[in-house]
Formats: sequence, C-alpha cells, structure tokens
Amino acid sequence: MKKNSTKVFALIFIAVMNLFLPQYVNSLTIPSLEPVRKQVGKLNISVDPRLELLCAIQGMSDYQYIQRDNSYFNAVKSYFASFTDLQAIPITNKLAGIGFSYDAPVAFMLYLTCSGECKPRLPYADYLIKRAQGEQYLNEYQQAIHEFAVKTNFNQFWKQHKSFYNQIIELSAFELSEMDWIFALEKYFNSSHNSYNIIISPLLRGGYGFSIPAENGKKDLYACLSLDWKRNDRIPFLNRSDFLFYLWHEFGHSFVNPEVEKYPEIIERTSALFKPIQDKMRNQAYGDWNICMNEHIIRAINIRLTGKYIGQAEADLLLKNELNNSFVYIEPVLEKLKKYEEKREKEGITFSDYVPDLLQVFDSISQTGCEALALSDLPFSGPINNIFQTNKTAVIYPTNSLPGESLEETQKYVKEIHNRFFKKGLLIPDTVALKTDLSGYGLIVYGTIESNLFLKKQESQLPFKIKDHTIIADRAYAESGLKFITCLPNPQNEKLGMVIYTAISNKDIPDINNVFHGPEDYILFIDRNQVLKKGFYKKADKWEF
Repeated sequence: MKKNSTKVFALIFIAVMNLFLPQYVNSLTIPSLEPVRKQVGKLNISVDPRLELLCAIQGMSDYQYIQRDNSYFNAVKSYFASFTDLQAIPITNKLAGIGFSYDAPVAFMLYLTCSGECKPRLPYADYLIKRAQGEQYLNEYQQAIHEFAVKTNFNQFWKQHKSFYNQIIELSAFELSEMDWIFALEKYFNSSHNSYNIIISPLLRGGYGFSIPAENGKKDLYACLSLDWKRNDRIPFLNRSDFLFYLWHEFGHSFVNPEVEKYPEIIERTSALFKPIQDKMRNQAYGDWNICMNEHIIRAINIRLTGKYIGQAEADLLLKNELNNSFVYIEPVLEKLKKYEEKREKEGITFSDYVPDLLQVFDSISQTGCEALALSDLPFSGPINNIFQTNKTAVIYPTNSLPGESLEETQKYVKEIHNRFFKKGLLIPDTVALKTDLSGYGLIVYGTIESNLFLKKQESQLPFKIKDHTIIADRAYAESGLKFITCLPNPQNEKLGMVIYTAISNKDIPDINNVFHGPEDYILFIDRNQVLKKGFYKKADKWEF
C-alpha cells in the first residue's frame, strides 16, 4: 500500500510540475547582458544580445530572412541545434506565416529588456500588435523567448563570442570615424532626438529603422543593420558604403514620417499619384500612397546629404537608382528641398516648419497631369525583385531533354511554382515562347541553357556562360550542384525584365527557389546555406560582372 501511495504522489507531482513549469521558467532570471558598444560622435554602435538571441531562434526555425551562409551561423547552429523543440521555434514559424517578419520581430526585441529577463520594458506599439494580430501573441512570444534564453544558457553563447562582437564593433567604428554623421542629419532637419543607435548583427538580413519613446519625451532612434560577409569572411563589419546606404534613410523616417502624417488631407488629395506606380511600389513593400510619399521625401533628402558630404557623383548615382526603382516624382521633390535649405539658412526654419510647403509639390504634379512622369521610358535595370513589377508574367519551362536526361521533375516543379505564385500569368513551353510576342510580360525562365530553347536562343547575349560542368561568372565555378538565379532585360522589351533559374544540371532545378533572393541582380549557390556569390552587374552598353 505504501509503494502504491508513493507512485500516486509521484504522478501528482509530475502533473503539477507540468502545469506550472512554464510559469516557473518565465519567473527565472539569468544575469542581464550588456551590448558591446562604442560611440562615434553622437552615434552609438553596438552588437545587442537581444538581436543575437532573436537571430539564434530564427536560425533554428524555418525563418528565411537571416544570413545562414557564414561561419558565425555555423557556430549558432552547433550550439542551439539540440533546442529546436522549445516553443520559440514553432511560434517564430507561426508568426512569420501571418506576416510578423522583416522589421516586426526586430522592433519587438527592442521593447524587451536585455537577455536575462527578456521582459517588456515598454507598452507594445500598436504597429507591433497589428502585425502579430493581437497582443496575446506578443506575450506568448515573449515568454517563449525568455524560456529559450534560460534553457539554452544563451549567456554562455554570448560570452563565448564576445571577442568576436568586439572585433566587429572596433572595425565598424574605425570605418565610420571620419565625421559626425548625426551632426549632418540634425543640421539638415534643424531638430534633434534623444539618441541615435545603430545595432549591427552578423545574421540579420537588410536594414530596419525604428523610433521608441524616451523618458524625456523625445525619441531614441534605432537602425538595425546587416553585415556583408563577402568583404571579410572572418570578421564582417559595417563598411562606409553600406552604412551610408542605411544611416540617413533609416533615421530619416523618424524625422519625416510624423511630420507628413500631420497633413492627412494632402495625402488623400494627392493619392491618385500612387496609381501609375502602385504595382512597382507594392513589390518593394510600399503598399500605400502615404508610405510612398514618405519614401520619395526621405530618398530625396538622402541624395541632398550625399551630395553635400560625400560627393556629387555619388548623389547622381543615387538619383539614377531611385528613378530606376520607380520613384518617379523624386526630381521635383529635390528642387523643393533646395528651397527649404535656402530658407533654413536665411530664416532658421526647421524641416517641420517647411513640410506644408514641401507637400505642395505633390499637389503641383497631380494638377499638371504628369503622374506617369517618364515612368514608361525607364529601362529595366534590376534587381530580381523588380521583375514582378508588371501585372503580366510568363513562366517558361524547358522541353529539350538531352540523352539520358528526363525533364519530368523539372517541368512538374515549374508548374507547381506557376500554380502557387503566378497562376494569373502564362505557363508555356519554350517552343511556344519562341513563337510568341512576350514584349508585354515579365519573363520567368527555368532550365539549363541546353534544355530551355528560349534560353538557348539568348545564349550569346548572356553575361554568364555554362559549359563543361562549370558556371563562368566573375570567375569559373565548378562545384557540384551549382545553381544560378539572375535577372536581365526581357529580350523583346528592355523596359521589362526576365529572371532565369538555371543550373549545370536539370536535376538541380527542382527546389531552386528555396534560397533567399530578390534584392540582388544575381545569386550563385549550392543550397540556401551555401551561397558562393551574389551582387549586381555593371550596366553600361551591356550587363557584365
């Protein structure tokens, strides 16, 4: 009887522990970690344990938008691979599936205390609640992240790599030490915020800007930026050109957006300007006219700052890139900004004072009927994502099978891609594509050069070559399983684009889309974790490496 009583007690104890274990784990506190940081003028540069914890969780999940092809991710994978059963992993996947991705999880981490408690330090912004489809999901994620930090002993991983983080910060600070970048920003707007913070992360992909309320009523500005492993595959750092691409843009949002939003009647009155460019804007994640207007203004300011502090040649190149990306109203905005700069110097006005005058430029454009503003005259100039800025797509699959080779799996895969992503567009074999007028379509071409006859016809015009089991790009690559994704102008219409999904062998075409791609002109890889080369072409008379 005593033995049975002991068993019953043990079962009750286990049941009670399972019931209260989540609350118990969430009550645990591990020593708080401090970011590794350095100051350059008014700019704080850091590697932050909150983002490294987030990237570790995302890296163990199916989340796409982090960098996995580097030695640091290998270390992350080695340390955390045995913890994939923790709740933070499936919750990350679930939230990403409902749109809580890109900037949202990064911003969410800034609302938590540093790794230790990982508890909310501020009420969540309405934007985050909306992206997560409810505050309860943010609370659930916070608890799961806390559990992950405790059970994996994240502090130990951080301490093991602290010297690596210090090297990143030292190299980045040295690269940016030539001037006070924040002084230039504050001088332009003739106003200031509480603090300016750049958080750099070895696994983050892209750049995101945020503003968070400070205790003094002002705002703490954050730019969370990725690092380029191609420049240094041992210690990546924030180089000057990447820094400039993001700095004034991301911090600029906190100066521009709140001021523009004070004038909803102007935004509404000029909203017809969005229609001619809405497809191209939405393909860049700018889904409405308010956002698009802000982007025009911020990018124009970036060009003005670049011309003053970096050089006019760089500013001219920026302008060309923005026009290629369909920011077709940017030149009138630039002219209006020149008038603001004159008034600021003479009268001491702030950017906030001038915004009503600045927004009149959009009124003027809409009244003169120049909405298209040379949009149709711009040739396609990449990147891959811009292929899909047209409503009409044509997916072209290969039919020319070589001896001993079957195209059945490749054709099946291409049809699945069409049905999943491009169902409203054409799906045609290469033989039909050769006889069809495709000048009004964005082209999506699959297969090896030999197996896709449409691609074979363009072979002499391609900037890359494939022969003898080798892909020749900026150099020769002969690794097994090589795949190549690239964009080029549509050969029938240079104003539209073509994306090519090719490989050395057709057996490597199925699942070729399963690598993060789009922001670049080309990507050469073996699988999603082994990217050998990606970047942009030189585009003069012809596209070349």
